[in-house]
Amino acid sequence: MIVIYAEKASLAKAIAVALKAGNRIANKKEPTIGHYEFTFNGEKAVLCHGVGHLCGLADRTAYGEQYKNWDLSIYPCIPDSYQVVVKDKTKTCFEYVKDFFDKADLIINATDPDREGELIFAYIYEAMHCTKKWQRVWIEDLTPQKIQYAFAHLKDSSDVISIQQAGRARSIADWLCGINLTIAATGKYSADPKNMFRIGRVQTPVLAMVVERDKKINGHIRTPFWRLLADFQTDNESFTAEHEKGIFDNEQQAKSLLSKCVGNGTVTAKTVKKRTVGQPLLFNATQLQATAGKMFGWDLDKTAKVMQDLYEHKFMSYPRTSSEHLTVAMQSEVTATLRKLFLLPEYSQYALPENEWQAYSKRHFDDSKVDSHPAIIPTMNVPKSLSEIPSEDERQLYDLIVKSLIRIVYPKAEIEDTTVSLDVNGNTFKATGSVITSNGWYAVDALPDKRATLPPVSEGESYQGKYELKQGFTEPPKPYTEPDLITAMETAGKHLEDEEARALMKAENKGLGTPATRAGIINALFHNSYLAKNGKSIIPTAKGIFLIEHLPIEELKSPEMTGQWEKRLHDIADGKEDYQAFVSSMEQTVREWYSAVVSSSDTEKYVSDEDTLSCPFCGARVIKKYGYFCSAKRDTGCPFSVGKEYCGKAISDAQAIRLIEKGKTALIKGFKRKDGKGEFDAYLVVDKTAKKIKFEFPAKKK
Repeated sequence: MIVIYAEKASLAKAIAVALKAGNRIANKKEPTIGHYEFTFNGEKAVLCHGVGHLCGLADRTAYGEQYKNWDLSIYPCIPDSYQVVVKDKTKTCFEYVKDFFDKADLIINATDPDREGELIFAYIYEAMHCTKKWQRVWIEDLTPQKIQYAFAHLKDSSDVISIQQAGRARSIADWLCGINLTIAATGKYSADPKNMFRIGRVQTPVLAMVVERDKKINGHIRTPFWRLLADFQTDNESFTAEHEKGIFDNEQQAKSLLSKCVGNGTVTAKTVKKRTVGQPLLFNATQLQATAGKMFGWDLDKTAKVMQDLYEHKFMSYPRTSSEHLTVAMQSEVTATLRKLFLLPEYSQYALPENEWQAYSKRHFDDSKVDSHPAIIPTMNVPKSLSEIPSEDERQLYDLIVKSLIRIVYPKAEIEDTTVSLDVNGNTFKATGSVITSNGWYAVDALPDKRATLPPVSEGESYQGKYELKQGFTEPPKPYTEPDLITAMETAGKHLEDEEARALMKAENKGLGTPATRAGIINALFHNSYLAKNGKSIIPTAKGIFLIEHLPIEELKSPEMTGQWEKRLHDIADGKEDYQAFVSSMEQTVREWYSAVVSSSDTEKYVSDEDTLSCPFCGARVIKKYGYFCSAKRDTGCPFSVGKEYCGKAISDAQAIRLIEKGKTALIKGFKRKDGKGEFDAYLVVDKTAKKIKFEFPAKKK
């Protein structure tokens, strides 16, 4: 008998439809579990499914009674071998599936086609002590054609064993770091053991990135600068130019130059450069999540759900890919898909005659840049109208990936950049402008924002000018948003605006986490009270800042180091690194890190603000969340709160806590006047009579 194992019911249903497996037979005890019985390649077959991870690594207590207590002198826990156990909540499903595995002559692993899918099957197979022959079916999308093709081209188990080992290595590395370093950090730094400091191999460096950004924001010193601008008038219109020096940090120097700028400006040079802008790369999982977040305002959970729904409804290819390219073999599939898309009412306006399509190239079809899965594109299951797609959210996401594919057959956009230099009494001013001379792929609903253009001017001509000095102020970096943070994880924290530079960095497989795990990692940081949201901005909590400031292991906080680990895991999957060597190196690293934490001379303990701060108005607890506020607000209406900002000035945790405890902050400099004319310095004080926070100004010096 052949047994096909899918990791969840929805995947099993799609396979059953493609293989004509008939109706599902539900388990009488647990209806969420079930199987299909049919004939496959002339043999009796059963298609059964799980509910995700049925098994996992055993808890630390499985390796000895001594590990039941958090005795720092007993740890770290480094097993000689790692035990796989069935999860309590999935035992019924496990036994149900095991009955089929025991009767099988051949097992076909049909879990999700990635590292985690391999791990799910590997742990089940091991926990069942199974020795049956097995093969792998690698399904790229859930259309019947692709599923049938995959089952006609089964992989031998030996072809995917390295991917399975990469999954095991990732699981063990996370177990070692998570258990041992969480115990070390909690025992060392927490005043209350219930308030745990959870450490994660990937979570912790992501937290460090957010804390580092927050430090730069709070440590930013608002510094003035000046720009010397000119407004030149032609016969029909005006244009703006700026002094060639750009930014002046000395006002007197800028004023001195301004005094010399009178009369007309004469054009001394005019250059025109033509350039092209290539079509964007296709979407991978991370970039699709980031784009949906920016365009639609979706959080990561919602985007992941819509992606999965669109995939399960067979309109989108595999959603957890890291690739932004397609294989050369997919060119005929893309052609067929585009032909269908151009017949849709919603996309017929973008249809080009095929003889005008741009030839496929390595820009989008490059086997060397395709990992386990190609880029995300629409499947050949193109609807007759977008109304056939079940939800508006799915239609919005589908529109994004459709247009990303249509653009690849459009020509490059052509742009003309013009730079003009003008002389004003020995001072050079420069004006720039650009014009899109050919829309190219921009025509597919992607025209950029309006660009600065220049009126027709000629060398040697003079134009009347008006000159002024404008003051500005340096700005701190912006806080991360979810789209920003997930993109930064893909490039191990490196801020790369250039698409090619980002693609090169990503090609080295040194990002934090994987497309399948990044959203979950960010959500875990929120759940563990390390991060919070202020609107769309992600900010670290006092607990998150404390951990990063006190943790003595710089490598564990380093995005680059964690990116190197991810590269090694990728190399294991490619058969380029030894699995056991990686595990042994992680075990030794955890021993060293554990020792570094518990033997640190740092004796400071973290105490939650919520346990120590009392409301100065009513005495109830003060809670920290998007600032500080009275916990009795809901019950009594107590108005006490300390915001994150007053008059354009960010208030630090230290300043807020001092205000709550002592009723008055130290002198704070740099509040902005409401009329925008300058700044002022003041204390923040608690006015218990008026029940509000108010300003107190320093006494003027005589």
